[in-house]
Amino acid sequence: MSNVLDFQVNGLNPSTVGGLGTTVKYFQRILGTNGPNSGPNTNISATNASGALFLPAAGVFEGQSFNVIASGDAGSDTGDPSGTVDVELYAVTGTAAAPVYTAIAGTGATAPTYTNAEPWSIQATLVGTTNSGMLTGSQEVVLGGAVVHAAVIVTTPIIGLNFKTGNVALRQGAVLGFVVGVTFGTTNSTNTASLYEFTIES
Repeated sequence: MSNVLDFQVNGLNPSTVGGLGTTVKYFQRILGTNGPNSGPNTNISATNASGALFLPAAGVFEGQSFNVIASGDAGSDTGDPSGTVDVELYAVTGTAAAPVYTAIAGTGATAPTYTNAEPWSIQATLVGTTNSGMLTGSQEVVLGGAVVHAAVIVTTPIIGLNFKTGNVALRQGAVLGFVVGVTFGTTNSTNTASLYEFTIES
């Protein structure tokens, strides 16, 4: 089986977050003619997961190994070069209006070592079944010139999933969703991070 689900970002049209604040900043979908949040179902926030990358139900991914891949860069933090950046892949459960975000893979809080932006990549290889109700797997995370995590079980297995009937409270009755968020350790106007790829592949 071959499936590719795409967040619709790329090198020419990345999703970018940054600026002031030390809470999680979620990468938004780039949809609609007026940029983020201008198209339908594009929002991603602490209280709205309608723009997440959703894993469909109907048994399509039942017992199948699949990869969630996200990549981009972070840095150019000229105003605060000692500050940290933490890029995380979150699983989305709960409901679209009251989402529950669980970090399953990521860089961890790391101080960039380059003056310019550092590339990062997160690849989570996941598998789950309805009988177990569980989603688990491993992660390989690269930041700058180093492998941060390799072949490590995802941070927190997700439980209570049904790959056949999905979750009717999520968009389109998906099994679950995925989002990518960035947390900057200090608030600074020069904080920035970009997402160039975000896909589910099997």
